[in-house]
Amino acid sequence: MTFKKLTGEDREFVAQTYLTKISHNEKIEILTSRFGVTGRTIRNWWKKLGVSTGLSTEKPQQILSAMSNEISEDSKVLLVTTAQNKTLVNKGMLSNMEAYRDFLLKERGTVAEIVVIPSTYHNPTRITDNSKESNWWSGEVSEYMHYNKINFGDCLIHATFRVRPTARLPLSGLDLLAGGKHLLIGHPRIHFKTLPRFKGDPLYTMSTTGYCTYKNYSDSKAGDIGENHHSYGFSIIEMDEDGKCLIPRNVKCNQDGEFTDILYNVKSGKVSVIDSSEGFVWGDIHHQELDTECYYHTVQLLNSLKPKVNILHDVLDGGSKGLNPHEAKDMYILKKKIREGKDDVIKEVNEAVQFVNKVQQDTDSDVKVVYSNHDFFLDRYVNDHNWKRDLYNSEGYLQYAYIQQTEDMEKHGCIFGYLVNTYDNSRVEYLAPHCKYKLGDYVVSLHGDFGQNGAKGSANTWKKINEKTITAHSHSPQSVDGATIVGVSAKLNQYYVRRGLSSWAHSHSVVHSSGKNQLLVMNNDYKVSNLV
Repeated sequence: MTFKKLTGEDREFVAQTYLTKISHNEKIEILTSRFGVTGRTIRNWWKKLGVSTGLSTEKPQQILSAMSNEISEDSKVLLVTTAQNKTLVNKGMLSNMEAYRDFLLKERGTVAEIVVIPSTYHNPTRITDNSKESNWWSGEVSEYMHYNKINFGDCLIHATFRVRPTARLPLSGLDLLAGGKHLLIGHPRIHFKTLPRFKGDPLYTMSTTGYCTYKNYSDSKAGDIGENHHSYGFSIIEMDEDGKCLIPRNVKCNQDGEFTDILYNVKSGKVSVIDSSEGFVWGDIHHQELDTECYYHTVQLLNSLKPKVNILHDVLDGGSKGLNPHEAKDMYILKKKIREGKDDVIKEVNEAVQFVNKVQQDTDSDVKVVYSNHDFFLDRYVNDHNWKRDLYNSEGYLQYAYIQQTEDMEKHGCIFGYLVNTYDNSRVEYLAPHCKYKLGDYVVSLHGDFGQNGAKGSANTWKKINEKTITAHSHSPQSVDGATIVGVSAKLNQYYVRRGLSSWAHSHSVVHSSGKNQLLVMNNDYKVSNLV
């Protein structure tokens, strides 16, 4: 048997055997028995297949040095990004990260450290990648490189875990690796998701970092798609005094390296406090079940962010007896609503409308309310109920039925939309389903319940379109390429989610004046960061 006679399947078997985590002698024994050749021949085949070069056996000096790097015991904040082999570094981004690190120490007294995860990618369409030279990384990142598993508080930075830069879903199947910690891996696509948890358990997440190196992909379908989704960015991990980490957050950078982290803008090596932001998308409100602590801490945050406009989803909860169609046949819940005083439809609707105006006044900014499925509960109530069987709410029913029959529902979207638009506040507007409203490059007028051609919406739906979006609806914050999904502003523990696990979280998204958005997820104590 010669190398030329090996079929594609044979070559794959030889390569996979080499990469299998068993002893060298075992690998030789398996292959010599199968192909009837000597161990020396097998080793030559490995060399010809290219599996015995690079990081698998001969580790470059930069990697050997990175393996011995350790996080300082004084560090309370890590700025984590990833660098691709044989690729130039975005010096503007790296210098801005260094400026931010120095700023945190000087102005905030917080010791921060930069961590760079080394990533490898073989580009067969590039001449230099076909040479036999060893892997190398740009010298600017050498001192920051780590090639080990970093345990920082209850966060695991898996710097040795290799996912192809062209992988479409880099976090897929990695839930088990988190193991009761936040999991962070290096990848050019910025992805983020919350992990399901039992009630009362801490919230954990999985996320990717973004890259600090320029785009460098093969001339292929996978390469072109990977280049389109290549994101300059890094993750910030903050550790509290108790050794627990706040929810890691992604920072997206412009091509020139400019970025904004919450209220700190870093541009050309200078850090400044922002004076405003483009807008702020709240997690689903569900006013009757609003978490007042979440609202208070969000308004405090907005006092610093100063958004020009607030975007609200699912303002109306529809929890009053008879409003929620999913509870119409559950006698226990209906009786529970009566015991809790949640049986007055007019009261709930009016309070929800007034809440929109409260947000406008508390934040001194314009407010746009997005057409949402819970807002439409009021229309379904008019369509499906008989006011004669619920005289307690008959006046409200007849009032809303009159609006439905006399007003243009296409203009306002729904009955609740009409009530919001006719409330005496010119800085408040309800966005009907046909409206397209953007904050910078982000479409923010979609609730997220409907996707393409009437199908249900999801992150996979939004990431495929040619526009960036910020939606809501699922209550579980998530980022997938250009699609961002915010969480919820209401209580996390509600009766209808009493069964099973939950990945819900209090979470919002800000669109910075720099043009990038940032997903902000609250810790169990409603804290987003110790830096603001």
